Amino acid sequence: MKILVTGATGYIGQQLVKVLAERQNTVHILVRDIHSSNIPQHVNIKIFKGDITEPETIDKAIAGCERVFHAASFAKLTAKDPLVFFKVNVEGTRNILEASLKHGVKRLVYTSSGSVFGPSLKNPLCENDPRIVSFESDYDLTKHLAENLVREFTHKGLYGVIVNPSRVFGPGLNSYSNAINRFISWILFKNFVVVPAIGEVESNYSFINDVINGHLLAMEKGLAGERYIIGGENISFNELVQTVLSESGKKSNLIKIPIALMKIGGSLKSIAAKIIGREPDFTPRMISRLLRDRTLSSNKAMRQLGYQITPFKEGIQQTINYLKQQSHV
Repeated sequence: MKILVTGATGYIGQQLVKVLAERQNTVHILVRDIHSSNIPQHVNIKIFKGDITEPETIDKAIAGCERVFHAASFAKLTAKDPLVFFKVNVEGTRNILEASLKHGVKRLVYTSSGSVFGPSLKNPLCENDPRIVSFESDYDLTKHLAENLVREFTHKGLYGVIVNPSRVFGPGLNSYSNAINRFISWILFKNFVVVPAIGEVESNYSFINDVINGHLLAMEKGLAGERYIIGGENISFNELVQTVLSESGKKSNLIKIPIALMKIGGSLKSIAAKIIGREPDFTPRMISRLLRDRTLSSNKAMRQLGYQITPFKEGIQQTINYLKQQSHV
């Protein structure tokens, strides 16, 4: 089967492409840089140079494909030009959907994010729960708008399914979107790590193997226009840290900083970034995102798709082993 995958040089996309190729599919990948070291290598992978913001390049890559996994996005929390979020995440998605409809694609899976649901209150959020606060970043907003586009195109005849991974971790590409792996690496290899004092705040963490399997299950069993949370266990920040320390045998090297002080530091870094003309990598807004619980439930995916969750402790152990191997390499 011929399958188009966008975002093949990203954390999730790269893993997905490898699995599809190993299952004897012919995988078309659309990449901006055909010389990128992040391009997965396999005899069943066919590389097309292009961009989801350039419809003519999509046409070449999607021709003959029966299925599409659309995992490409601008996956940062800030940008020097905020319009890039809308150009890539919304208009880029529209281009993929239009090309899929035009070329008679039978099924499409769109990779959204668990962040579109926002913070949770007493219970983990489900797919139909309303968002209780306004969108905190252009990334969250544009992923939400892209979901709306997928649902819109299902009414036009495209069989589109949405998946919402939570905070993903596990073996794989070291990228901007793989923040949990970076944090685990800091604990493993740095003498000390400065963190905000958010010990009891809970979030949902999903193991990369589960997320890839969730994509495949959504493609086979997902209902058109529906979205599925493909997450893992809801874990507090303290539990995350203690699990990493316990499984690695490392002594605690965390320095906890009051939230107010972290926000001041973020403000100063934002001002400095503006002065030198760069996008800030650390802002008060980012700190604010960490202060509220973001628990999710994958019950719908488990019930309808047969989705399964790897125990958090097991996933962390595999991640630690992988990161240690990579450090030796």
